[in-house]
Amino acid sequence: MTNGIFGLVRAVLAGACLFLLPLATSAAETRLGLVISQSDYSGALSRVGSASQEADAIASALIETGFDVTRAHDLNKRDLAATLNTFRRKVDMAGPDAVAFVYYTGHGAQHPESGDSYLLGIDAELIAASDLAAYGLDMQTQRDGFAATGAKAVFLVFDACRNVPGFSGYKAAVKGLSRVEAKPDMLIAYATGLDDVAKEGVYAPVLAEEIRRPGQKAEDAFAAAQRRVAGRTNRSQLPWTNNLLYNEFCFSSCEKPTVMERPAPFELMMSGAELDRAFSTVYGTYDTAVVENDNDETFDVTPAFAVKFDDYIALVSKAKNREDSHVATGYLAAHYIKDGEIIGKWPDLDVGNGFGMPPDYSLRTGLLNYPTMMVQAGYTGQGQTVEWQTLIEITPDGPQTRAEVTTLDDTTGAAYGDLKPCVLEGTIKPSRSGAASFLVDYKFTSEIRGEDHLVTYTLDTESGAYVPDFEYEPETCATLMFDAPGSDTE
Repeated sequence: MTNGIFGLVRAVLAGACLFLLPLATSAAETRLGLVISQSDYSGALSRVGSASQEADAIASALIETGFDVTRAHDLNKRDLAATLNTFRRKVDMAGPDAVAFVYYTGHGAQHPESGDSYLLGIDAELIAASDLAAYGLDMQTQRDGFAATGAKAVFLVFDACRNVPGFSGYKAAVKGLSRVEAKPDMLIAYATGLDDVAKEGVYAPVLAEEIRRPGQKAEDAFAAAQRRVAGRTNRSQLPWTNNLLYNEFCFSSCEKPTVMERPAPFELMMSGAELDRAFSTVYGTYDTAVVENDNDETFDVTPAFAVKFDDYIALVSKAKNREDSHVATGYLAAHYIKDGEIIGKWPDLDVGNGFGMPPDYSLRTGLLNYPTMMVQAGYTGQGQTVEWQTLIEITPDGPQTRAEVTTLDDTTGAAYGDLKPCVLEGTIKPSRSGAASFLVDYKFTSEIRGEDHLVTYTLDTESGAYVPDFEYEPETCATLMFDAPGSDTE
């Protein structure tokens, strides 16, 4: 018995890091964090290779925002229960102004019949469904215990939506975690949706960034992480949050910063070994891949470029349709890759105008925060040519279509008799005020002239699109041409 107690003490203290906080918080408020990572499971449960890195990212963010953090790693059921109990009592004794944050990354599972969800110790041997109760901790019981502390705010974050093997007597494994409702003054968050499986290493880094971000309430930080992970994975991973917080709380500062944050660092790769490796991860070959779609069309796919962010890569590829008729189109595709695994894909980022070709584009840096594709399109009808560019920004959270900008309105082909052509051209330029806006310099370059405009496109943070402060009426040049002095229709 004595050896067991000392073993428990060693297990908890070996991973525990208690920090006194330099960050100023409310005089009475006590911020307490418990961060648990479970990697090396016995039995049939897979190793959660990224658990330590995920937990370290959350622990660092909590420490930087004023939390006294206890860090624990690879606990069996007994030690997991003891660690959670010790922390719960610590929160309770801190009084009604305490803020508690529990982050757990590892394996979790739900019972295939009752739907109860469990956090699993690394000693879990899951053969029958009843083993969940024997080797796991019921999440609702943990929720009730922390709710009973009367803390000002409790955050329970479970990055535990993994695949587990099926149980004897049940036809198939049940994926992910079931719904556990928050109690008052509590927020519960899962790395992905109910009954779904999360990819490793995707949710925690984003949540850590939002915890650090000043100028937002805690519930807004989780909502932002939810949106960003959905965007980064093209909605293949949709985090779930149940919020019953009633006291205002901000991890960093509630005041919005006066200076805009700098964008995340990136590296643009137009060639090289890393680009080749990224392409091989997606298509299984280097340089050129042959891809068939559901319509029996065959494409030759080649790498276009890649953007390297912190620990993952956004690859953009271009595909040429082997059928070169005027109705056959090529396309652009994007894939986000982390640790050799595809975490998000956009197979039809944009399509070409015909003859089997992918769309033409130019690539700009310095216009928006991240590399931006200026995808070109247009048409000619009854002698009038209209061209536009779609701005697609390759951001850390997935490709974002930011604006569609008309760059040419030309009636030269429609001019006849006394009609004189009208040509309106737009040039896209960066704004001196930063990436929250860009400019389009519109000028009439023909004998028939209208009013030139320098148009400002400003980012709407809610929609993610850039909105112009002026727009020309449709068919402006056609109207000016037919209304010009000396025209047959004057």
